Order: sequence, then C-alpha cells, then structure tokens
Amino acid sequence: MEFNALIFCGKGSSLSPFSSVKDTGTSKALLPVANRPMIEYVLEWCDQAPFKTVTVVCGTDALAGIGKVVETYKEKRGEELNSTSTLSCLSSGGATTGSVLNEIMKTQKFLYKRNLVILPCDFITDVPPQVFIEIYRENSDENLGLAVSYKNLFENIDSKVLKTNYTVYAKDENGNGVLLDMYSKPFVAMTKFLKIRTQMLWRYPETKVSMKLLDSFIFFVNSKLFDIVESKGEQFITSRSANKIKRDIARRSWSHSSKKETVGLFILPEGSLFLRCNNLAVYMEANRYILKQHARITNIAGANAAAPKSKEGGKNSANVGADCIVGQSTELGVRTSVKRSVIGNDCKIGKNCRISACIVLDHAEIGDDVHLENCIIGKKAKLESRCKLVNCNVEGCYIVGKGVSLKGETLTNISLDEFDNGEKEIGAIDSEGGESGSEDDEALYSESVGLDTEDDEGEDGEEGEESLADSASFDSEFVFAD
Repeated sequence: MEFNALIFCGKGSSLSPFSSVKDTGTSKALLPVANRPMIEYVLEWCDQAPFKTVTVVCGTDALAGIGKVVETYKEKRGEELNSTSTLSCLSSGGATTGSVLNEIMKTQKFLYKRNLVILPCDFITDVPPQVFIEIYRENSDENLGLAVSYKNLFENIDSKVLKTNYTVYAKDENGNGVLLDMYSKPFVAMTKFLKIRTQMLWRYPETKVSMKLLDSFIFFVNSKLFDIVESKGEQFITSRSANKIKRDIARRSWSHSSKKETVGLFILPEGSLFLRCNNLAVYMEANRYILKQHARITNIAGANAAAPKSKEGGKNSANVGADCIVGQSTELGVRTSVKRSVIGNDCKIGKNCRISACIVLDHAEIGDDVHLENCIIGKKAKLESRCKLVNCNVEGCYIVGKGVSLKGETLTNISLDEFDNGEKEIGAIDSEGGESGSEDDEALYSESVGLDTEDDEGEDGEEGEESLADSASFDSEFVFAD
C-alpha cells in the first residue's frame, strides 16, 4: 500500500512574534530548530518511508522561501531517492485546510483519490513512519483513516499552552483504537458540560474520554474517504479544517442505525518521542532536545563544540559548552560564556556576555556585558550593552536599550498600521504569554483542532437512513481516561 504525503505549512500564530504573522518574522516551516529549518526534520522523516510523493503546501506569500529550502533539500536527497519519491512544493490561497485539500485534489491529478498521509510541518519524532503504516494496515479494512495522538513529554511546560481537547475514543472488537468524537475545551467550558450520545455508548459501551491527548495532525487517509466527502457536496470540505472533516467522518461510526466505517486512533506509547513546535514553549524544548543529542555525539567523539573563536585567544577566549550550537560567521567576544543555547548565523556577541538556555536567531547583535537566560532573540534584533533579560522574547529588529533589565516579557515592534486597526494598545512590552492575534484554528493551513463553538449535534443522516445522534448525560458505563 503506497501513500502520498502532504505537508501543510501554516503561518504559526502561536509562534509569534518570530513567525510570519509579524512582518519581521519567518515562515513557520523555516523557523530554525538547532539552526536547521524545522521542515527539514519532517522531510527526513518522510524519506525513511519513503512515500511515493511528498508535496509541501504553503501560502502564496511563503512559496519563494519554502520552495528554495525544498529545492536545496531535494539536491541533497540524491538521484535514486528522487526517482522513487518525488518531492515538490506548491502554493494555495485556500482559507482552510479543507479548501486547500479540495483545491489540490482538483489540480494535482496524481493525488486524486489516492491514499494520503496529511502531515504538519512542525513535528520531530523518533518513531519511524513504518510504525504508523503498520498500525494502519493492522486496523480494520473498513477504516477510512488513522489519526495519531500523543501525550506531552515535558513536565516543565505549562499545560495551559498546550492545545488539548476532549478526545472521545474506544476500542473495536479486535482491540484497535477507534476515534469517536472531539470537543474543544473552550466549547465545553462555555456549555458547562460534555455531551455524550446515547447511540455512541450503545455501540461502544467502554468509551473513554481523554483530556491529555494532543493531536499530532498526522492523518492517514484511505482513498475511499474522498467518495464520502464528495457525496456531501463541495461545501462540506471547503468550509472545514482537516481536523473538522476528520471529526465529522469519525462520528459516522456511531451516529447511524447501520454500522459505518470508522477512523482508527493510534496513541503513541510512553517512551517514544513526539513533539510539535506549534508554540514557543515546545519550540524551546525542541531545540534543547537537539542540543542534548548534539552534546552526546560531541562527547563520544571527544571533541569540543564547533564554535567560532574570539578575537583574543588563550584563557580570555569565549567559552562555548558542548551542549551548544553556534552558526557560521558568528563572532563571540572575549570572556563570553554560552551554555545550553543555539546561536544563529552571522550573529555578533560582545565581551563578557552570559548566555544560558537561549535561542538567538540569525543576524542578531548583542552588546558587551549582556546576560540572557531562557530567552528567544529574533532575527536582526539588537541588544545594547549591560542588558539583563530572563524568560523574555524579543521580536526581530527590536532594539533593547542600554542597561535594560526585564523578566518574563515579550518585546515587540509597534507599527502605525496596528494602531489604525485598533489591534494594539500603547506600549511595546506585552506580558509573557499574552500573544495577540487569532489562533490557527481556522487560519490558513490550520494544524490545531478547531472544533465548532456551537452545539454540534453530529452529522445529518444520509439519505434513506436514520441518524441516531441523541444527546445524553454521562452513563455509568462511561469511563474517563488518564
């Protein structure tokens, strides 16, 4: 069974102010993780399969940058792999993942009604694609797809920043996971209760709900699903995100009097690594994970980290730990210390600086005697001498004045256009975690689960069939997972 991979590249609202939602930012797919564009980790994962085709889909404004990275990566793959697994990049102006998917099916004939795997551009995992493919094959032939969920591995990440939902699932007669429904936490909080359908409990008496599962946005799609989607009309797919389509298709397994096809659910086992760089907290942890691997390899090799030398050698030279990565053409001042950090390309770091657990993006300038701890510094940002920042985010091109001392702040640029639109209050400093702008729920190439904020009574019954999506309170047979 051959699959064709579709990699969706969103704007990354939750990665603001470093993503392309800000003029100074970078396309989400190109944000560096350990000085490599994050989409390269996804492309390498795809090449382990390899899939028959790999298509990167992005917005029209991001095509030039992402297309260049894809072409560069394509050259490194080699002729043999390129001949068996074609790699391409295309753009779309669709407003939702559903509308983009509909457009691709119409314009890319080699993908029409083929087995697909939908992927985000932001995940890193040590689980090879063959594992997911085997799980899909072991599931029932009646499955229309396979969804993948995982649990947060990082205890130091505040659960409030993670996009968890109420995931309703069960097991079929063969012991395989079945996705039944999904509800967003805001919807449940607004309605004050969670509806569980009577018909669902009749068909799946050992139904469970998890509030800890995270959606990987990885979805293996059987070609049969497109026939069902087409029968519902074009509006069904164009008005929804891919996750809403997945949710509505999953409801078919219990919302009709006759048994329907199911959507399988694979929950990654504990001990396996899976993370998505879809918010700043996880983005930071992803870099730290790669740094730990880098330090392990460096220690085994018995060599120091490949870091640039300061202008003065000897005992006054910069000290760069083995758990650091420093980019090309970056200059470090004398007596500067760098630990557990990633420094980008073409950066200039002054004398007597202390940088710990930070990410410094390309072309940043840091003056003398600057102390940084657990910070992200944007591209072309400038920090003047004697600054001290702890747990701060600094937008690209922002200038931090001399001697500034801050903790837990996000420093962003203010434009007159934002004032005209009423989008910003006066002041360049936002409190930590106070990101402005909408989430990616229904934005271009949404990867987060954007469920309806209204009472969704399940899909209507198909012609000639009775829909049995009656609402009910929790039953005694209902089980909360986790």
